[in-house]
Amino acid sequence: MTASLNRRRLLSRDEIQAEYGITRRWLELAAHRGDGPPMRKISRRMVRYDRAEFEAWLDASKVD
Repeated sequence: MTASLNRRRLLSRDEIQAEYGITRRWLELAAHRGDGPPMRKISRRMVRYDRAEFEAWLDASKVD
């Protein structure tokens, strides 16, 4: 059960940077442009990314 909870966990921009190597700044700019991964705006200054949605967005951006 713990593994499934970790898979559904919401990720911060700092966590995405540490785990996937996509910088916090790039995520901020992509959100402003509207072409970044889907996110949830928790408050005025806090956004989070659902891990499954983020990984689906990442897979969709693959270039063959």
